[in-house]
Amino acid sequence: MMRATISCLMALTLTLASLVLANARGANDDIGMEIVICSGVGMTTIAIGPDGQPVEQTEPCPDGTSVFAVALALPSAPDPAPRLIASLAPVPVAIPAPRHELSPSARGPPALA
Repeated sequence: MMRATISCLMALTLTLASLVLANARGANDDIGMEIVICSGVGMTTIAIGPDGQPVEQTEPCPDGTSVFAVALALPSAPDPAPRLIASLAPVPVAIPAPRHELSPSARGPPALA
């Protein structure tokens, strides 16, 4: 029940944010001379007024949906505690004793024809 409620709230938040940011993407206000600074949170437009003093305006940035993903991110799960599952003992390897005699050849030397 809780999972369904959280899922619906997240879907509603994403829908509303998408509508606001889609509207911001289509907005193009010509107010004379202005400086635009776009961050992850919003687009800040500093317009120069008729007296030469800056006038500050804040508008939503159309590329700001990544902020919602970070803000609503789930906390990371804790790492599981390490535990010993199995212990492997080293297997003794039998090393064959060296042979000091020569082994016979598989065939004789080539015959002269």
